[in-house]
Amino acid sequence: MSERKRKSNRHPCFMDKGLHVKLDQLASSKRMSLYDYTNYLLSNALEIEASGVNLNQVKELIIVLGKISQSYKGTITIAPFSMTGKEGEWRDLGKRLGIIAKESFQDSREGVMRMCKFLLEIFGQVQEGDNYVKVLSPNLMSETVTNNLKELLEGLLESSAVKGMVIHDKGVLGLKMD
Repeated sequence: MSERKRKSNRHPCFMDKGLHVKLDQLASSKRMSLYDYTNYLLSNALEIEASGVNLNQVKELIIVLGKISQSYKGTITIAPFSMTGKEGEWRDLGKRLGIIAKESFQDSREGVMRMCKFLLEIFGQVQEGDNYVKVLSPNLMSETVTNNLKELLEGLLESSAVKGMVIHDKGVLGLKMD
């Protein structure tokens, strides 16, 4: 495409200065123009949103899985929660996830918070603050489901060596960090 024709198809876009600087740095690192990189990001984001997937929710999944794939050398199996039925298996699964979270992130606390958020988003809208992650969901009304997930989160904390506690009640589950 000629430079003249390309410029005529451009439309101005305003953004925060800090965001512009970050975009420019990332574009340069990918050997792309700022214009092409911005269009690449926006077109993909719009496609994801148009498919009905919320970008904010998928962001956590991508970050956690991306970190895991960069530093974890092993096999990861995704299976329904009903597949772990024996006593202690939930805690063991949580311990394995805690090790992965600890090894995948420079800050173990951040890894545990992100892993917890990733796991809880399956059940509903996650609420988070500086020292907690929790979900409120009618899917957690079952005592069996709540107890299994509570064991999983306890195992996650245990193996990651992050200080905190599992918070739980009817329809509420999460982690609170010290």
